[in-house]
Amino acid sequence: MTAGADSPDPGAPYGVYVHFPFCAHRCPYCDFAVTTERPPDGGRYLRGVLAELALRADRFAGLRPVSLYVGGGTPSLWDPAELVELIAALRGTFALPADAEVTVEANPESVDEARLAAWRAAGVNRISIGVQSFDPTVLAKLGRRHSAEAAARAVRLAAEALPNVAVDLIYGGRHSTVATARDDAARAAALGACHVSAYALTLDREVLAEEVPFARLAREGKLAFPDDEASVAQARAIRGALRRAGLRRYEISNFARPGFESVHNRLYWASESYLGIGVGAFGCIHPEPGRRALRWGNHRAPGAWFADVEAGRLPTAEEDRLGPRELAEERIMLALRTVEGLPLEALPAGKRGEADALVGARLAVRRGGRRDHPWRRRRRGGHRDGRRVGDHR
Repeated sequence: MTAGADSPDPGAPYGVYVHFPFCAHRCPYCDFAVTTERPPDGGRYLRGVLAELALRADRFAGLRPVSLYVGGGTPSLWDPAELVELIAALRGTFALPADAEVTVEANPESVDEARLAAWRAAGVNRISIGVQSFDPTVLAKLGRRHSAEAAARAVRLAAEALPNVAVDLIYGGRHSTVATARDDAARAAALGACHVSAYALTLDREVLAEEVPFARLAREGKLAFPDDEASVAQARAIRGALRRAGLRRYEISNFARPGFESVHNRLYWASESYLGIGVGAFGCIHPEPGRRALRWGNHRAPGAWFADVEAGRLPTAEEDRLGPRELAEERIMLALRTVEGLPLEALPAGKRGEADALVGARLAVRRGGRRDHPWRRRRRGGHRDGRRVGDHR
């Protein structure tokens, strides 16, 4: 590939994301690109993904692939033989290293020993299970179809089969309390999770109301959720339970045992490139410093996506060109989500005064050449405003 406005830094890392949009049931809070249509027979979706891959691969020539993430939707519903073929094709196309992080998302009800064995044989070394809660009432209020027992069994089976098990939890939903949040986190760790993502239930009641039932009902005043203070208390309970279990917070919503932080997600937070393939997938290619990056999003409707890829066209529904200013602001925002914070030299000159003002107002701290938020640090001496800050790990 010749150098130009869209040429990335040679050797820079990137991740591959493949979206599988099919679900047996759409949860009432979900705003992802998913469909309850049955996956097409005869490997049609796999062929479409490989066709899009062929159309997009050249842009990533010269970069270094470090991860593959198959998300959804419910990728654990994908025929295991097709998933094996997908992973093999991606390894062949990009020379993905044998030890690269390869993650598959799964719902508890579609995790079984046969699938786990097939995934492991294909080179999957990480599974992310959408548990959301182990509390039966919380699960029911979230509209989840699996039971608490099925969730526990899935995590336990995965931990026996794969070296890296991640669990997703949701707090701040109906019937969620400090006790349920704490118990969910403690149970995930006890069952063998090496990584936990804990997300507050958030609903954009204006933008999402037409397609997300919870957002519509909340806007109409028919659903009530815990207020911000209650959600913050639940988040603190999760952090405490995971800390006691040996998992450390390394990003606003993510916790891991040492060495089990998500390689793929860290690429996003570090503003690296990522190749998104499939219905509703997003991708971004970062060029050389000072040039514009390209970000695209695919069609969310399977019909429109199939029409393009099967005709040999890119299935792009939207794209943006990001200049140096937009990229710098995004890097600041993403870095401040992480425990490492932001290197001072990465701040544009015009932002350094703003950073000093935040430090002066005790809304940020400067430590080891970085500035980041005080919520990451363990309070000492009873101070609740971050005046004294301790170990942030």
